[in-house]
Amino acid sequence: MNLNTVYEELHHEDVLVEALILDSRTQTQNGMFFCIKGLNVDGHDFIDQAITNGCTVVVHEDDLDKYDDEVTYIQVGDAMGELHKITNVFFDNPSRKLIVHGITGTNGKSTVMKTLKNMLQRLGVNTGYIGTISVEYNDLVLSPSLTTPDIIELQGILNDMVEAGVEEVCLEVSSQGLALRRVDGIHFNDASFTNLSHDHLDYHKDMNQYFEAKKVLFDRLSDDAFTIVNIDDEYGRKLLSQDYPNLKTYGINDTADYRAKNIRLLPSKTQFTLVNNGEEYEVETSFVAMFNVYNVLNVIAILHERNYTLDEIIPHLKDIEHVDGRLTVVDEGQDFQIFVDFGHAPDSMKNVYEYVRSITKPNNKIITVFGAAGARDHSKRPIMGEVASELCDWVILTEHDNRNESVKTITEEIITGIKKENYEFVMNRYQAIYKALSMANPGDSVVLQGKGEEKFIYREFGKEKWMGDEVCAAEIIKKIEKGELYEQVY
Repeated sequence: MNLNTVYEELHHEDVLVEALILDSRTQTQNGMFFCIKGLNVDGHDFIDQAITNGCTVVVHEDDLDKYDDEVTYIQVGDAMGELHKITNVFFDNPSRKLIVHGITGTNGKSTVMKTLKNMLQRLGVNTGYIGTISVEYNDLVLSPSLTTPDIIELQGILNDMVEAGVEEVCLEVSSQGLALRRVDGIHFNDASFTNLSHDHLDYHKDMNQYFEAKKVLFDRLSDDAFTIVNIDDEYGRKLLSQDYPNLKTYGINDTADYRAKNIRLLPSKTQFTLVNNGEEYEVETSFVAMFNVYNVLNVIAILHERNYTLDEIIPHLKDIEHVDGRLTVVDEGQDFQIFVDFGHAPDSMKNVYEYVRSITKPNNKIITVFGAAGARDHSKRPIMGEVASELCDWVILTEHDNRNESVKTITEEIITGIKKENYEFVMNRYQAIYKALSMANPGDSVVLQGKGEEKFIYREFGKEKWMGDEVCAAEIIKKIEKGELYEQVY
């Protein structure tokens, strides 16, 4: 990109920009460095390093003490806003060449977006996905850096998708991503709101700030976009009062544009009657649990508002692919049930436990394994402990992503919310899962919460490989079948 393309008035016809840079440590040639003021660091402090590493253009807000004659400096009032403008020019507006489906909320984002992607593929649309689980398009499956990548990475991925022939993309949008303005330059064709419950309050401070961060996605939609909102959620109803154009609702308890009634929750499937526009349709899906009824309604609403008929949509739900780590069943022939779920907010844990209780016989027990993330919301830890202890018969506390905190300290905070003596602490996650599965009797249920299919654990030094809870459980069941004792895994 020639700098004159964006800043014609500066007459920099001979200045070439080959890379957009946020991290001053990045080695580059003809890089354009943006001095972004973040939560912990200020890009202005790293200008010299960026220049040393190959940046020849610096976009900054503050007055500078020194200038390099070999560098072009551009002072602006809003470096982040400038970054979004430049990325669209640099990558040639990829979101305008795609149908972009956005979603935000505490729970359900990955399930809705991955399922929407799978449904669109079945309907003949080349569709990509960007979110917590992965980045996927065509035959590529890449590990995500964040739920919502920074705008340079995100625009690059979208551009790659366009070049690979992708037509639509399903994009998870986190509250942090919205607050940090990671999607300001993205054009969305529609956006969905799932729900809002206690999570990320280390960042947002209170539920109102959390809601306001989520609301940004809908405030910035164009008039021709449509919005899908969960009307059963308190904060979903708050969005209704904003008078957004083209807004549709889904739910169970209240009158909604897409409503489920006569819900039948079964161990391996769910059945319900869909009511839309005065007509009723029988739906059967391979997804289980009440919270997945909401997720399925969201998917149906998006597709129907995209002009697919309900008769086209509903048959595919019967055997739609499960989303890895989202209430996944591990079946290695054992005589008890094993569930793996990614949920790590109190509300999502509660939903999983309530479903598992509904399909576990009264005389059998529920055993759960979970921990809490380090360097994240401390206030939810006691609530997680209380929820697990009240709804499960035995709780094994273990490591999650401890980052720069000790697992023991995190666990002690979880324990402050536990009112019963039905818990123990096993520091190593593998050993904790081994113990839970070894304890299970025929007909019991074991619930492994928090990590899902994630293939890493965050440590103080960065990511450490982890096999994922599903793989771990399957491996341990085979060991138990061979008669290997719990003590042998130490």
